[in-house]
Amino acid sequence: MNTERQIEIDNNYDFFQRRLSTLLKEHRGEFALLKLKRIVGIYPGPGEAYRAGLALFPDEIFSIQEIEDRPAEMGLISLAFD
Repeated sequence: MNTERQIEIDNNYDFFQRRLSTLLKEHRGEFALLKLKRIVGIYPGPGEAYRAGLALFPDEIFSIQEIEDRPAEMGLISLAFD
């Protein structure tokens, strides 16, 4: 993974974690699209968030986080797209 993308993902994750308790109240189970430590949009599923990210950010440097208070299962597919 390139350094710029990893820095973006790390910064977005830190930003997201600090706001998670507030987001859970209205958006549990949805997916946040993040760029430059901002929530750009909230979507019902990861596919919608990913397609929006591709449309908005052709450089493909963005991240997606599920709005959930349980640990994410990162298995075969990560929502921090590379």
